[in-house]
Amino acid sequence: MKKKVIGIIGGMGPLATIDLYNKILSHTAAENDQDHFHVIIDSNTSIPDRTEAILRSGQSPVYELIRSAHRLEFMGADILLMACNTAHYFYEQMAPHISVPFIHMIDETAKEVSARGLDCVGLLATEGTCQSGIYDKSFQKLGINLLKPSEETQRHVTSIIYDGVKAGKTRYKTADIAKTLAELSQNGAKAFVLGCSELPIAFSRYGIDANVIDPTEVLAMRAVQIACL
Repeated sequence: MKKKVIGIIGGMGPLATIDLYNKILSHTAAENDQDHFHVIIDSNTSIPDRTEAILRSGQSPVYELIRSAHRLEFMGADILLMACNTAHYFYEQMAPHISVPFIHMIDETAKEVSARGLDCVGLLATEGTCQSGIYDKSFQKLGINLLKPSEETQRHVTSIIYDGVKAGKTRYKTADIAKTLAELSQNGAKAFVLGCSELPIAFSRYGIDANVIDPTEVLAMRAVQIACL
């Protein structure tokens, strides 16, 4: 059986793109190079900031997102993935212009949370993702209660994303993000959804121990499943 070619719309940010590719590799049963999937990555760092576009009328990323998708299709991608949670706000604007299956990371994450039997989780994400409601929509369909940080503790999440991972910091004080986790736990969260692609990197790099659901890993696992069909 010929395996499908996986295309990744990346560059949002570059480290998150690498993380997604690494997780595809780790979930692939392979004994040699040829057992792995053909993966095409368009690390398009020209894609405008998604949060700026959603919250502050910044430049829309849709044009560049679609350009990336078209490049990947032209190069032979059979399925597409997008290595950015916030960019899924623009999924419905992109989908009509895409002719191959386009896996929706947030819908797949909601299914994973439901499969784990979790009915209340905390969302850690960019302000754009939190305020856009894209996670709310997918999780409400499955009856999952989604908690978000207060305005004060959301700042800690934003900081670890932008001032930590995106800024290339190899060390980062985690006391503030611990306050965010404590707040969500006290409000009933049984686990934390790492709803920004930089957050799995942050939790690993900075040694943050918590019960988490990693949408990047969920997406990688689903891509491997579909690519084998």
